[in-house]
Amino acid sequence: MSSNTGYLSIDNRHNDNKNYFQRNPIIPNMSVYNIIGMISSLYSDSFAIDCLDLRVTYQELIASANVLARSYKELGIKKGDIIVASMPNFFQALAVYLGANKIGAVTSFLNPGCSKEEIKYYLNEFGSPLYINYDQSIEYNSEIKRDTKVKQTITLHKKDINIKTFNDVKKGDIGYNDYLSFNDMKLVADYYKGFINPYQSSSNDALILFTSGSSGQPKSVVLTNKNIIASGIYMKNTGNIVTKHGEKCLICVPFSYPYGLVTSTIMTLLSGREAILAPNMNMNNVNYFLRKNPNYVFGSPAILELFVRAIEESLDLSSLQYFISGGDFLSPAKVRNGIEIFRKHNSMANIYIGSGNAETAGASTIAIGSPVKIDTVGRILTGSRAVMLALDKNGKIKKPYTEVKYNEEGSLCISGDHVFKKYYNDKELTSENKLIYNGREYLITGAVGTVDDKGYFYMTGRASRFYIKADSNKVYLEHLQRILSYIDVVDDCVAVPIPNDEELFQTKVFIKLKQGIEPSEQIKKYLIYQMQQPFDTKDKIAPLKTFEIPSSIEFVDTMKRIIDSEKIDYRYYEKLAMEEYEVQKNNSRTK
Repeated sequence: MSSNTGYLSIDNRHNDNKNYFQRNPIIPNMSVYNIIGMISSLYSDSFAIDCLDLRVTYQELIASANVLARSYKELGIKKGDIIVASMPNFFQALAVYLGANKIGAVTSFLNPGCSKEEIKYYLNEFGSPLYINYDQSIEYNSEIKRDTKVKQTITLHKKDINIKTFNDVKKGDIGYNDYLSFNDMKLVADYYKGFINPYQSSSNDALILFTSGSSGQPKSVVLTNKNIIASGIYMKNTGNIVTKHGEKCLICVPFSYPYGLVTSTIMTLLSGREAILAPNMNMNNVNYFLRKNPNYVFGSPAILELFVRAIEESLDLSSLQYFISGGDFLSPAKVRNGIEIFRKHNSMANIYIGSGNAETAGASTIAIGSPVKIDTVGRILTGSRAVMLALDKNGKIKKPYTEVKYNEEGSLCISGDHVFKKYYNDKELTSENKLIYNGREYLITGAVGTVDDKGYFYMTGRASRFYIKADSNKVYLEHLQRILSYIDVVDDCVAVPIPNDEELFQTKVFIKLKQGIEPSEQIKKYLIYQMQQPFDTKDKIAPLKTFEIPSSIEFVDTMKRIIDSEKIDYRYYEKLAMEEYEVQKNNSRTK
């Protein structure tokens, strides 16, 4: 057992009961493609992916990635180039990433719900030569090419989503084509006669994913192969997870989020299990995915709520052993309610809550492998280091840095090989989100709470605020507020979630208008219109997605703020929104 000085950074109590190699793991110098290929060679005929009407073995997954790697080389993609993919969680999207990873190219997944303006924004930001999408027309792709540096587009058509390999594609000549179909890739690959070095360094950039950060503005997080592999090794060691093929893991979160791709999908493959991909889970199809008999569910509070509302009375969930929740706060009451629902459907599954950031490759804490404490988000990952630093009255880390003891509130900061390399093209922002304490570099996670002397983290809040809708899309409230602040009639605003029977949550905004502007329905329409337009500002700011547009606007004369602080009292407005929802619900019952 480690020492007990009362300070997390010295004691490392989260590493208790672990051996030396778990506490100090060696991260292999290879790519994600390399390590999945190496591990799965022992069971290459086992199933890796279950997606809609497809079941794909590890061997077939690697073979598809190899075809794409050759096609990328033929299209002129080089090591370090950034391929942007905007696709649902299809098998093909995973092959897109592994193929790029094999040749040292970087993949960035954008949510398929992104507007054209946002797609163009990131394509230009990354200087991407190749854009891969789902079910888009030549007209759409032509506009993308015209307004960006993209040389070629690749489109996966609806009719082809259940083709698991390129074996059925007819042979022949394709010629030069700027607008390629996904199933043209075998023909493109056949043209490439060069050598591909399959051994890439762990230091290579591998993924660019996104997070809201403390400001709510999405940030482009660059992850290396080492970051991703270390995250998987840390999670396996923390949870005592062994390689076990035959078990199934249901992946509910989009690949554009690190929890969806890295924590859920890549972790599943590194553990030899089968990933059940849910391209778009909703009230109408949740039972379809559950009938695939998952043993694990990588979900969220929103997914748990979806299960509670939509599971058919007769559905048998006896296969379900673990429900892993991340991405947002899940109250102990909802944990108990979820477990009760599982028991009614013949499952002895427990609910395991974790937390993480894009900057920690999706995971900072997990609950699997330790006794469950439902009021925590699990234990800090074995192999990583952590410190809890004191906060000032405005919620910022106090300077000079002061470490708090166990059970005292502070800001969680994490160190380890899973901590991201940088924010893309932003050295200043990268520096702002890291700090040096006692000679060690730490990431500022933005998570606030307390840690006990067993390494369990009791999270009380986040520096950034967001919620997750039923379809697993995240709405970052600070980002929405920032967008609103650019509109010429807005003086101040606050955005909060409000419950909704269809989507679980929608957004309500309280707006203080500038002096001389009178509230009206016309002003509301103007605000909605402006929120959907691209903003020409000096800041890097992405336009709103359709699902981020607020459902309700209320005008106020003043903004309520926390006493002795300039911070808006978010809890006050969240309470108002909840009261409004309760009134509407009661009124509907009495009609």
